[in-house]
Amino acid sequence: MTRSRRHLSVWFIALFVFVLLATPATSQVLLTAHEESGFEEYTSYEDLMAFLQEVQATSPDMLLSSFGESMEGRVQPYAIFSKPLISQPWEAWATGKPIVLIYCNVHGGEKTLRESSLLLIRELATPGTEANKLLEDLVVLVAPSVNLDGFERSTRGNARGVDLNRDYMKLETPETKNLVQNLLHRWRPHISVDGHNGGSFPYNLTYQANSHATPDPRITDLCDFEIFPFIDRKNEEAGFRTFWYSGATRQDSTVWTGGGFDPRISRNYAAFINNVGILFETPRQDRQTGAQSGLVSFMAVLQYAVENEDRVFEVVNGARFETIRLGENAEGMIPVQVEYGLEDWEVEYDHASGSRDNPTIVPVTGRLLKKSVVLKERKRPYAYILEPRAINALEMLKNQNVLIEVLQEDTEIEIDAYVLEGIEHNAEYDHPAAVTVQLADDPVTQARTFPKGTFIIRTGQIMGRVAAHLLEPETNDSVVRWNAMDAILPRVGGQRGDPPLVPIFKLMTPTTLPTRVLVY
Repeated sequence: MTRSRRHLSVWFIALFVFVLLATPATSQVLLTAHEESGFEEYTSYEDLMAFLQEVQATSPDMLLSSFGESMEGRVQPYAIFSKPLISQPWEAWATGKPIVLIYCNVHGGEKTLRESSLLLIRELATPGTEANKLLEDLVVLVAPSVNLDGFERSTRGNARGVDLNRDYMKLETPETKNLVQNLLHRWRPHISVDGHNGGSFPYNLTYQANSHATPDPRITDLCDFEIFPFIDRKNEEAGFRTFWYSGATRQDSTVWTGGGFDPRISRNYAAFINNVGILFETPRQDRQTGAQSGLVSFMAVLQYAVENEDRVFEVVNGARFETIRLGENAEGMIPVQVEYGLEDWEVEYDHASGSRDNPTIVPVTGRLLKKSVVLKERKRPYAYILEPRAINALEMLKNQNVLIEVLQEDTEIEIDAYVLEGIEHNAEYDHPAAVTVQLADDPVTQARTFPKGTFIIRTGQIMGRVAAHLLEPETNDSVVRWNAMDAILPRVGGQRGDPPLVPIFKLMTPTTLPTRVLVY
C-alpha cells in the first residue's frame, strides 16, 4: 500500500479491505494485523512472521532471513532490500551504495515503531513505490522485532528481565548479541536506526544521536545539523511534528534533556563502531498516528541517505580511518568519565504541561542538555596487554570482534600500569556487584617480561574505540566494571612492597612484536 498522509479511519480501512477482496490476487495489497484491526491490536509474532513471508513472496527485491533466536527460541527475522538483489555484506559493499539498518522492539513493550517498520517493509517490497525506487541507490536491512520474548510479555526486558538496550558492550543476552554480531558487525551499515516508544507530547516522534565524547564528533554533528532537520521537514510536510528526545526537565522548562550517554546504549554504541546511530522514540499518542509518523521518519532517513550519499560516506569512512590512525600513532586521549552539559546553541520547542486531555502548550527558547563533557581522560596507548589468565576479559573482546594478537615468545616490553587504590561494588542492571576502581593519577612505567601466550590488543583497528573503552578500567563499561577481571584484580591494602597494579597493561609507543592473530 502506498504511503498516505491522511489518517485512515476504521471505516476507511474496512472499506479498503472490502475493495481488496474484490480485486484480483495479483494486485492485492497485504495489510498488517495492526491495520486489519483498525490499529487497535498489535501484530502478533505469528502474524508478523506470516506477513513477512507473504510480502517476500510478492517481491523481486526482498530476501527474508534471520539473525538469530531469542532466549526462548523465537526466530529473529530481518529483510534485505536491494536492486539488484544481494544476499551477502561483501555484495552490498561492492555496490558502492549506502547501507541502512532499521531495527525495532528492543524493548518488548515498545511496539509502535515495530508496526511502522512493517509498513516500511511493504513499501520497500512493492514495485513502483517511492520507497522501492530508493533501492536503486540504497541497500536496506529491516529487523522489525529484536526482543520477541519481551514482546510476548509486553515487558521492557527479555525473558530473563534484562534490558537489551543496556547490553551493547557486555553482550550477555542472545538477542542483543545476535543483533550486534550478525547485523551491525557483519553488514557494517553506514546508518542504523533503533525504534523505541518514548519522548514528549506534543511531538509525534523524537530522535537523538550519539552523546558520548569518545566517538568521532562528526557523526553526532551530521545528525544534529543535517539528518534531523531533514526528518523535521519531511514530517512537517506529512502533518507530523518531530524534535529531540526526550523532554523538558521538571525543574526548568528551558532545559530539554536527552537520553543516556553510556556506550552500552544502542545509538552511542553505533557511533563507537563508526556508524551513524539514530534513536527514534514515539511519544504516547493514538496508534495509527504513531505508526504513520514512524513510517514517514524511516522514509526520511532513507531519502537523506540517497540524496546525500557522498556526505554519508565522508563522515562514516572518515570516522573509520580516524579510529585506525589514532591508534596506530598512539595519539590523543580516551575519555573515561563524562557527564552531560548544555549544548552551545539554542533551540525552540513547545513545552506541554497539565493533563494530556487538556494540556497547556508554551513556546520556549531553551537549550539541549545532551553535550558530553569530559571529566577525566587517559592517554591512548598503541596497544593493551592482557595476561593469559584474563580469559573472561578476552571473551568480552571476542564478542565484540576485536582484533587480538598472541605473543609468540617471551618478550620484554616497557609498559604503563595503573596503581589500584580502591575498589567498590555496587548493583547496576543485572550485575549485583559491578566494580568501580579508584586509580592513582599517574601510571607506573616499568619494563616487564611477558610470557608467550600473552594477548596484545592494538587500538589501531576498526574496533579500536570499543577496545579502548572496554580496557580502560575507569569507564562505565569496562571489563573491570562488568566483573570480567574479578578473579585477577589484586587486593588493596595490607600488602608490603610494590603497589598493587591493575593487570591491564598499556604499550604507549608503536612497537613491533612477535605475534600472531588469534583466530576465533
